[in-house]
Amino acid sequence: MNNCKCNIIANGVVFMKKMLIIDGNSILNRAYYGIRPLTNKDGLYTHAVYGMVSIIQKQMDGLEPAYCVVAFDLKAPTFRHKMYDQYKANRKGMPEELAVQLPYAKRCMKDMGFRVLTCEGYEADDVIGTVAKSAGNEGVHAYILTGDRDSLQLIDENVSVLLVKTKETIEFNKEVFFKNYGVQPSVFVDVKALMGDTSDNIPGVAGIGEKTALKLISDFGSMDSLYASFAESGLSASVKTKLESGRDMAYLSRDLALINTSAPVDTSLSLSEYNGIDKQGLFELFTELEFFAFIKKYGLEGMTVENTESSAEIADRTVKGVCMSEAESCFEGKPVAVYSDGETVFFCDGEKSTSASLNDVYGILSKTKLVCHDYKTFYKQLRMRGAAVGECAFDTMLAAYVVNS
Repeated sequence: MNNCKCNIIANGVVFMKKMLIIDGNSILNRAYYGIRPLTNKDGLYTHAVYGMVSIIQKQMDGLEPAYCVVAFDLKAPTFRHKMYDQYKANRKGMPEELAVQLPYAKRCMKDMGFRVLTCEGYEADDVIGTVAKSAGNEGVHAYILTGDRDSLQLIDENVSVLLVKTKETIEFNKEVFFKNYGVQPSVFVDVKALMGDTSDNIPGVAGIGEKTALKLISDFGSMDSLYASFAESGLSASVKTKLESGRDMAYLSRDLALINTSAPVDTSLSLSEYNGIDKQGLFELFTELEFFAFIKKYGLEGMTVENTESSAEIADRTVKGVCMSEAESCFEGKPVAVYSDGETVFFCDGEKSTSASLNDVYGILSKTKLVCHDYKTFYKQLRMRGAAVGECAFDTMLAAYVVNS
């Protein structure tokens, strides 16, 4: 293996290039619950994306990686669900306030210059494991940024885990891991197989908790060695009974907990090379989300939002304005696009449009079928002002999420 392309040599010392691999769902989820709710002027929740950027940028500043990848889960079942139909069966759905931020998070990661990866039939953990293993084989040291302990099993000489906690981020390499857990990272999956995992609904061995599982693997070296010799060992009769009755579940649990490092994704280093941010894209996103501090932090002041519409396209969508006295008869019972900035409400049915203060449009609002972006928030905002709101005919935000979750 030729590492020259992946290493830097200075004063006779070889420095490995670095890859930052981000567990997108984990970091977004941790940011969502760790920061007070924030919204932009349209009522869109933004705090998970804001926190995600903050967490990641701190690591970017410290590591200065040559390669960057962000892995996200897909909603479709994975091979683990086919293996065990109760896998993650106890999981509640993603909160709507978080789900609406997921498309913005992916867009943000791309604009920050990171390669965004998903893989149908596999979890983000499998994508992370596959990319990290490949990077290590190419002489690049991979740093996995996550809030989930599952990735700790991937630690080796070329893979470290940056475990995000409430008040700090701890870097786990082989030495730090062994100091904390008393076993090698390669057999941490055996510990999980014995103790199970309630968050993923992995059964484990009934009656065996983390403390006992760690001691068993520490003493016997691996789960295979444990099951090969536990019957003749000095373990208590109670533990032996639990191990014997839970043998099948232990091995099923290990199969479920083991990260697949051969997911079908392209691991070519050139695809993950970090070449800096997309300034225009990031400026437009930060403007939409009202991340003004980030606009300053990333040196984006003075930029403007690009208008990509031609004059012909603008002319094509020109509609006739109508006065308020005509509006009710024009729009009653029809699907009408509607938007409010909190004080003024704007209506358009594709042919006619109008706008007026909120106090003057209560009648129209109750008699039209509304087409809007984020109807749930729109409804709440207007109901708080005492307005009767018509039914939702179409929600473009939900439609966008269905098209690309």
